[in-house]
Formats: sequence, C-alpha cells, structure tokens
Amino acid sequence: MKITNPKFGGFYNICITLILFCALFLFCSKKIETIVVVYDTPPSTLDPHLRNEILTTSILCNIYEPLVDFDANMKMIPALADYWERIDSLNWRFYLRNGVKFHNNKKLSPKDVVYSLYRPFNLPESRFQSLRDYLDTIIIEDTNTLLLKLKKSHAFLVYDLSGIAIIPEGFDPSNQSPCGTGPYEFVKMDKEHLELKKFKPYWNNNQYFEQVKFIFIPEVEKRIEMLKKGKADIITYIPLKELERLKKAGMVIATPGVATRYLEMNLNKFPFNRVEFRRAVNLGLNREHLVKDVYKGYATPANQYISQGLFGYDYSLPPFLYNPDSARRLIKILGTLPEIEFDYAEVRANIAEAIIEDLRNIGLKIKPNPLPVEEYWQKINNRKSDFYLIGSVPTTGEGISTLRSYFHTKEQKKGLGLLNNTGYSNRTVDTLIEKMIANGDLRHCVRLAYEVQRILIDDLPRIPVVWEKEIYGVSTNLIWTPRLDEKILIKEIRRLE
Repeated sequence: MKITNPKFGGFYNICITLILFCALFLFCSKKIETIVVVYDTPPSTLDPHLRNEILTTSILCNIYEPLVDFDANMKMIPALADYWERIDSLNWRFYLRNGVKFHNNKKLSPKDVVYSLYRPFNLPESRFQSLRDYLDTIIIEDTNTLLLKLKKSHAFLVYDLSGIAIIPEGFDPSNQSPCGTGPYEFVKMDKEHLELKKFKPYWNNNQYFEQVKFIFIPEVEKRIEMLKKGKADIITYIPLKELERLKKAGMVIATPGVATRYLEMNLNKFPFNRVEFRRAVNLGLNREHLVKDVYKGYATPANQYISQGLFGYDYSLPPFLYNPDSARRLIKILGTLPEIEFDYAEVRANIAEAIIEDLRNIGLKIKPNPLPVEEYWQKINNRKSDFYLIGSVPTTGEGISTLRSYFHTKEQKKGLGLLNNTGYSNRTVDTLIEKMIANGDLRHCVRLAYEVQRILIDDLPRIPVVWEKEIYGVSTNLIWTPRLDEKILIKEIRRLE
C-alpha cells in the first residue's frame, strides 16, 4: 500500500521513508549490554543437583534458584519462598512467591518444589542429600503453600534448602538444556564458552546485562591479556605471583576471605593414617610466612575448621603453633618414610611450593606433582590422590554443614559425610554432629560445635592452612562487590554509565 498526500505527493513519501529508516536504525543500533566472565575451566556439570564446588555453583546460580538464599554478606533472604515459618520442631511451612516462571514459561508450583527436593536422593553422586536423614514428607496444602514434616528436629533446615535448586517437575538436567527460574536462561555451551541471556519474565526484573558470556581459558596469561584489551569484564583464579601484572590490566578486587585452603590425605594409608604424621605436618607449616610472603596479605592463618565470621566459629581457640623442631621429633617416631607425592593444581603452585619447602624442612621427602586444573580435579574426584592441596568455600552462613559434610563418617543414604574423602571416622564425632543437627537450641548447637572442633584439632583429619581471599581482575568500568561465598551473581553487577 502506497502512502500519498495530495498536497505534497512524492516528497511526503520520501520524508516518511526517512523517518522510518532512522527509527529502524536507532532500534537496531541500540547497544546490547554484555558481560564477559573468564574462568580457567568449565563447570563440572550443568546439573544443579550433583556437585557443589564453587566454580559450578558460581555459574549455575545465575540459572537456578532455591527456596531460600543468601545475600552477598551471607544473610538469609527469601528467594522462591516469599515467606516461611517454623510451626514446631518437626513442621515448617513455606509460601511460594507468586508470578514466578521457569525458563520454559511453566509457572512455578508446589509440585516442582517436591520434585526438586526429592530428586537428589536418587542421584548416587549428589552432594545435596543432606535432607535425606530427617525429611519425612512434604505436603502440598494449596496452590502456593507446602508443609515440610521432619522425622526429627533440625534447626538448620533452611540452610540446607538454600543449596537445592528448584527445577520443573519431571525435568532431567542430565540430558536436557538447563531450565530454572533464575535471572538468566541458557543459550548454548561448548568446551570454551557458555552463553546466557536475560530472562525477561524474571520475577525480580533487576537484571542490568542483556547477555552473559562465560569463557574458559586455562592459561592465566591469556586471561589477563583479555582483561587488559577490554575483552573481559571479570577474570578469575589468578595466581598471586601474577598480582603486579593484574594491577596493570585492570582493578584488583578480593573477597573478604572465608575460603579455607587445606592439606587433605588418604587416612587409610601409611603414613597419613598416623596422627603423629599429621601433627608433625601441622607443626611444620609456617602459616605466618605463607600469609605475608606468599599471599601478600590476601589470607589469614587458619586455626580451625569453621571459617571466621560463620556460625560456630570458636573465638577462644589459639593459633596453631609453628614448631619445626617438635615436628622433626614426631617424624623420627615414624621411622623411615617413603617419598610422598603431593598433588596440586598448577594455578596454586606458589602456595604449594612454599608448603613443600616447609615439609622438606621437617625431614619429609616430597615429590611435587603440579597438574592442570582439569586433570587435578579428575584425580581428586576419582580418589586417585593420597596427599593434596585443596580449597573449600562455605555456601551458607553457618559452619555446621562443614562439620557434617567433611567429618562425619560417610553415610550416603543419610546425607552425612558427603564430602568426607579422607576416610575419617570417629564415633564420638559422629554422635556429637548428629546431636548438633537434630538440636533446636542454637546455643546448644554452638557448644557441640566447639566440642567437635577440639576433637578434630587433636585428630587433624584435614589440616587447615589459611583462610584465603579470592582475587579477581575486574574492568575499571564495572561496579561489583564480591560475595563472601565467591559466587558471581550477574544480577548484582552494574556497569558505569
């Protein structure tokens, strides 16, 4: 249909065409805000109910959401549950938020929650089975209300729920593209990239960026170069030895420091099964030197298993002693020891090398074994390593889950000891942990946690080295404060206008 005006004829048509063309040009040329985050390796899985290592959860938290969550300072906040109440010691009621949709446009319902909370129970490798031992039944009361009935009291129910992503009923993330309720929805993924886009019907509608690109580059030099050239907004897992180069490429931002760096070992093998060996290693670690000269102040010496600032942290515990002479005497008790292979990720080489020097100083023969990140995790996950350097980041504001997951005898069907890879088993510790998680009095829980920690510090099934800050390289035009739990939640980030 041709638009005409009898007075102006063709000139009018030309003007209208120009106006339409300009409008189309402005629409098409509108800048689409994209953020680029670079990691050293891809997530180990896209199934939110399998693994809880920080890199995987840091990415998946943008796609999936739990019933309750934590803010950047580990303060509990509502998520898909708008409100909840503890009726008595065995009954909790949760009220679902209205207007929530999954990325497939399905409306959130109580059935989705029931399916999601039970699903990890059927996954043998799931690290999210903590509900198993005390969850009795889930009753759907109406279109947005659920009643969780427990077998026994559990004061930390909401903390456990914060780790379980809600997915659509019947959805299988193991063979389908990710589908959650989060601020960003899945677009595509290959070995080097993962792309997300803004989910427009998101219930909170607070996303600044239209697109998110996660890029996976193992070489730290390439990650820093991308930041320097403006091709990346955030780069992660930067070794401390690259700190000066990083400062020249962009801003250096660090987390407050609740991640724990441990020495972990196979307690079923000699000499790791001897407490004298573990005590000698602990006495031989010069933590002050590590913090000052290796971490450049981006860490503090660890002296227990619950990170500072978390529920259960014991302020009365003294620092670990550094006494290499006592360590050498303990080593002599054990007789002649074989050469010990020490595994660590290459990105942690500077930390590992300082620890190796300390261990050699007390008379141990150490064979360094630096590994690319992917190979390192394959070896750890396949239980092929006997002695290694590893990190742990708390995902909730309490330390009770750390004790339960790492130091209770592994009982998969009860959701206990799910991260206990050392083979540690202490019946007294098990009993105290079970009392702790079944207790409704938080003050009593803290006293039990103190008691457990004192036993563990005597046994040293894992050796806490430092609480470390994670360092990021960040574009100078980004507004972002890293979270205590080290998740990179894109909706919390803005770009300077």
